[in-house]
This record gives sequence, C-alpha cells and structure tokens, in this order.
Amino acid sequence: HDHPPSPSPFQADPRPTIRSVMTPSRISSALTGMMLALSLLAGSLAVAATYTNDFDSYPDGTTDLGDGTAIAGSSARIQGGRLQLTIDNVGGGFSSFHVGALADSSQGWTMTADIEMFDAAGGNPPADGFSFNYGDFAFGARGNAEEGMGNLGGEPLGAQDNISFEVDTWMNGDAEQGVNISGVVGGLDTGQLAFTNGVILNDGQRVTGTVEIEWDPVNGASFTTTGLETNADFVNVNTGEFQGNDDF
Repeated sequence: HDHPPSPSPFQADPRPTIRSVMTPSRISSALTGMMLALSLLAGSLAVAATYTNDFDSYPDGTTDLGDGTAIAGSSARIQGGRLQLTIDNVGGGFSSFHVGALADSSQGWTMTADIEMFDAAGGNPPADGFSFNYGDFAFGARGNAEEGMGNLGGEPLGAQDNISFEVDTWMNGDAEQGVNISGVVGGLDTGQLAFTNGVILNDGQRVTGTVEIEWDPVNGASFTTTGLETNADFVNVNTGEFQGNDDF
C-alpha cells in the first residue's frame, strides 16, 4: 500500500490489530518494516485475563502460532524471534495480528508492546504506519493500517465500534502525520480524540521503542510511546460514547 486511504485520523494495521491485542483489539501496520512483541491484560488485577508473547520460540516463517490468535497479510510472519507485520519496500498491503477476546475487557485493559520500524533510504517518504485497536471488527481482518479498523474502504464491513491508537508514518512533514487516538462509535468516525503532529522516523532510519496503552470506562484512554522521533503522551483521554464489550 503505497498511499494511505483518504485521511481519517485512525487505524493502521493494534483491528495493534489485536482482535484485542486485547479483547478483539488488533494491531496492523503498513509498508514501513514493522516488528513487535506484546503483553495484554484485561479486567481487574485480581482476576485478570492475559495474553503475552515475545515470539522467541517460533521458527522463521511461522504464520499460525497455535494459540487461538490470527496473523493476516502476505508479509506477516515470525522472523528472527519477532512478529513481522510488514516489509520495507515491499507493497504487500495491510497486515494484522489478532488476539481473541479476553474476559472482562469491558472493565478496562492494559497493553504493552516492544516495536521496531525501519525505512530504507529513498523510496516512499515513508509509507503508512500502524495502529492498536479494540472493537467489534471481524477476527482476522487486515484493517487499514494507521487508519484503524473502521469501515474506510480497506475492509468490507469494518468495525462499527472501535477505539484506535495510531502511529501515522506517511509523508514526512505532512500535517496529518504523527500519533493519535481515534475511533468509531455506531459506525460513525469519532474524529481525533488526541493528536500530536510530527515525524515518526526519518528516511533511512530504524527506530525501536515501547508502546503502553490503557483503556477503562471511567478514565478513558492513555497512550504513550518511546523511541520514536515524535512520541505519544496522552493520559486519561475522554473516549466519549465508546463502550467496551467482553466480546471485543
């Protein structure tokens, strides 16, 4: 995917594409090379459901982890002990990783991930990005990378209710580029709930860092990153009428 869908600040590869990198949260990414490891916890600490994977134990090329998750997309696979979602300079389209619904996610959840992105010198400046998503999108859907899991044309019958934590790498210096929280409620785009404009990585640069995301029905959403040229630093963002669901 050499050019992102029409701007709608939300999604990227996250449904983290995690049909729940958490409940049905997902995680997806596009064109810029993307790797990750993640941990997800839902519900109260006393009875938390969890999903954790560092992807170290799988041979290169694995596309089915055998644990109920789903890897989707032509470039998505285990590579070098990491989950590779996209390959730089390969127009492989959208990719995603889905974790099945976690018990009590509607009470709140926390997700952490280690990420790595690389953009070769020259070529696109760079392409699109990725997102972590929690919502009612179809399990295994590839989503729309940094545009989230909404019904934006990249996937038929996209999410009707979804919150998306997005890293948009498309077009260095563009006014839309940066980090943000967005979503859909009742099939309607919420617009940007939080946004910081800025370059994510420069031409020819490799970045490694962390992602921490929290959502609960009282405090809303928090989204922080490290290691990027422009990092997310959003705390207790009001997510409006969005409601969690244990089936997400």
